[in-house]
Amino acid sequence: MTNLNHLDIEYRISPRRRSIGIQVTNEGRVVVSLPRGASQALLAQALEKHRHWIEAKVAERRAAWSRLQDGQAYFLGQPCRLTALRGSRGAVSLNGQEIQVPLPPGRTDLWPLLRAWYAERALSLLQDRVSHFATLMSARPGPVELKEWQRRWGECHPDGKLRFNWRLIMCPPEVIDYVVVHELAHLAVAGHNPRFWAHVAKVLPDYARRRQWLSRDGAPFLLWRPKPR
Repeated sequence: MTNLNHLDIEYRISPRRRSIGIQVTNEGRVVVSLPRGASQALLAQALEKHRHWIEAKVAERRAAWSRLQDGQAYFLGQPCRLTALRGSRGAVSLNGQEIQVPLPPGRTDLWPLLRAWYAERALSLLQDRVSHFATLMSARPGPVELKEWQRRWGECHPDGKLRFNWRLIMCPPEVIDYVVVHELAHLAVAGHNPRFWAHVAKVLPDYARRRQWLSRDGAPFLLWRPKPR
């Protein structure tokens, strides 16, 4: 069998599957979904066929995580020193390259306060960018809503409502714009066919570069949260 013992692989039996599925999670773990009764030979063949892709994707995920620095939070693609102001009250604030989180007496976990601050900033920014690009694209979107997904950045609902992962606020502005344009384009074109990408390219000719950043470097931000201190 292909030697992938150096990787973290989880095997799952899925009675509904008819073939072997291989996924690399945002954390860099490999998940192999097997149909019931799949043989060891069939598994070995699938792993060998996709071995280079698996190793490359795991390396990519690990590299993305390694770029995050302990003690820092991320805002619009920039690392910021994260400071807990213990025994203080007030609002979370961004001061230069430092995010300060007041922690009232008795509170030890800054994440709920930081998360709420992120979401507030994300909603304001996304509403602004949707309005901006909707005008350029002659689109008529519905309301903007925030979600928290672990594997998705945005969604265009059939009724025209746009949903975005609030964690986009950690990504660079040009990447946020790409996701906004991507979802707005779905108001005109369903699916990801050549006509859809041509529609995106009219507004963002360099969308492929932005998309690549999201695929290569964005994964950690779908799950990141500061370590308890």
